[in-house]
Amino acid sequence: MKIPINKLKQATLDILDYLGEVPENAEVIADILIKADMRGVTTHGTYLLKVMNMRVKAGQLKLPTLTKVVSDSGATAIIDGMDGIGMVAANKAVELAISKAKQYGMGIVLVRNTNNIGSLACYTQKAAEQGMIAIMSGNAAPAMAPFGGAEQFMGTNPIGISVASNGVGFTADMASSVVARGKVRKAAREGVDIPKDWALDEDGVSTTDPNKALKGTLLPMGGPKGSALALTVDILSGILPGASYAPNLKSFHVLDGPTGAGVSCIVIDVSRFMELDKFKELMSGYTDSIKNLKKAKGFSEILMPGEIEYRKEEESQNNGVTMTEEQIRALNEILIQADSNIRLESE
Repeated sequence: MKIPINKLKQATLDILDYLGEVPENAEVIADILIKADMRGVTTHGTYLLKVMNMRVKAGQLKLPTLTKVVSDSGATAIIDGMDGIGMVAANKAVELAISKAKQYGMGIVLVRNTNNIGSLACYTQKAAEQGMIAIMSGNAAPAMAPFGGAEQFMGTNPIGISVASNGVGFTADMASSVVARGKVRKAAREGVDIPKDWALDEDGVSTTDPNKALKGTLLPMGGPKGSALALTVDILSGILPGASYAPNLKSFHVLDGPTGAGVSCIVIDVSRFMELDKFKELMSGYTDSIKNLKKAKGFSEILMPGEIEYRKEEESQNNGVTMTEEQIRALNEILIQADSNIRLESE
């Protein structure tokens, strides 16, 4: 079903108001959640409102979201997310990192004591639109074993990178596991199998059962390479800012207390190295060179990182956001609780 963007945003704002968020924060959160939905990354979109509602009712999410800059020195800073909604803290981090990059050429801002921040592309693209290169990562609750292990230790620990450019641009946003855990949760909710190379069960054996996978461990992408990347993210986003890390982290989707999640945001001002228009011109030529390469058998085109999501966002902008009946039903249930006059339905 297609839901108009303006209606989905008003519904999201009504829900956030009901949960106790202030309007300024709600605008930021709504834009990030809806952008994820528009890009087809629904596991990181308005679906998270259901989890937020659950945590607020259990007293395990502090609203309205407050943040505090606990350290600010030159090109670096640390923000305390104070166990509020993660999008607020992450957005402040990227905005502060952009400001510092404009002043110093580079800005590095870390976040501790926050929660799920959603899709990293929603933040890194903000920096790229201002002539920057952004590298962002966040750690998560244990879901994956280090390569060779069969016991959950680190999270799927995603990393996102956006580069200032023209047109489609370059935006990589990926978990360090073979697949984001949200896709396994989605398969479990829908009662469908997962590919056999996604996860191991509790005995360390490959499984296609998403429920067994959630109790077991996801596999790192590229074996030892993905494992090394996940551990690196845990160090930069967890240990360095003073956040929780590895088995100390709690899942945002389970009522086990504060998640303690951390974020790392690095922003580089392109103009400190090269005139921005020249860099964008080079990036355009770089992209064209890639797309004009000989295609492998079975491929009609070569896609740049983030291009699929870029096209989906353009389509959503014109035709509305694609949502399942389950997603719509879950949000409508909260809207009823919120005594909102908004109901989501296809138009």
